[in-house]
Amino acid sequence: MNAMPGALAQGLIWAIMAIGVYITFRILDVADLTVDGSLGLGGAVCIMCMMSGMNVWLSMLIAFGAGILAGLVTGLFHTFMGIPAILAGILTQLSLYSVNLKIMGKANQAINVDKYDLLVSLRYIKGVPFYRNTILIVAVIVALLIAAL
Repeated sequence: MNAMPGALAQGLIWAIMAIGVYITFRILDVADLTVDGSLGLGGAVCIMCMMSGMNVWLSMLIAFGAGILAGLVTGLFHTFMGIPAILAGILTQLSLYSVNLKIMGKANQAINVDKYDLLVSLRYIKGVPFYRNTILIVAVIVALLIAAL
């Protein structure tokens, strides 16, 4: 039971990736798995930007741009090379694992909430005011994202 708040917060964050899969597969009717790899790419780019001293909002904007470029690669594979959409997405997704390792320099880059200005942290689940609670913040972001879509 002690792990439940953290699992709920991470589940809400993964829900954003699931929305991307849903949009491409059900609404656009294209079997594209690029979103699985581009989520990690965005995280890698954002963390490395923050570790180099950038603002968290600028880091997220650059990470968003990296995700757009990953989608562009899949689109180029599909349109110009004639690769079926599902295979193009799988190729991009798998290649992004190597790209992420190159971006980060090693398998994992830990970032400390004490040193960096993070939007959410699992530290802010218990014993914090409701407006700093990670579960509430991520739930509001997911709800706004669903409403926008």
